Amino acid sequence: MTMSRKNLIYMAELLIGIVVVVLGCLEYVDSYWSGIGGALAGVAAIRLVMAVRYARDPAYARKVEVQSSDERIAFVAGRSADMAFRLSILGLALLAIVLRPLGYADVSRTLGLVMCAETTLYWVTYLVMSRKY
Repeated sequence: MTMSRKNLIYMAELLIGIVVVVLGCLEYVDSYWSGIGGALAGVAAIRLVMAVRYARDPAYARKVEVQSSDERIAFVAGRSADMAFRLSILGLALLAIVLRPLGYADVSRTLGLVMCAETTLYWVTYLVMSRKY
């Protein structure tokens, strides 16, 4: 996708976000949707600023390009994601175990189901990735 096409998409997202925020201020939509619109507008504005910076500063654009394709950074990011996943599973398991005797059976069950869903998702992605690589 070319940079000009991306910029058009970002501008459209910015405009949609602003419209949703205005509709929220005029009470046509509730605060949930105006919050979503504000977030969409904010992210789109940041992306546009970054696109302008890339276009004006070729050295910065090259630096970001090298960083995004650096093998060490990709390795560290993968290890960080793995560690975050393992810690979240451990935290969910501990909370599910601790909250059950404290009388929060529904919350404990929900946390256990989330843990099972994450583990199942991991297993499915592992199977897909093992066939691919």
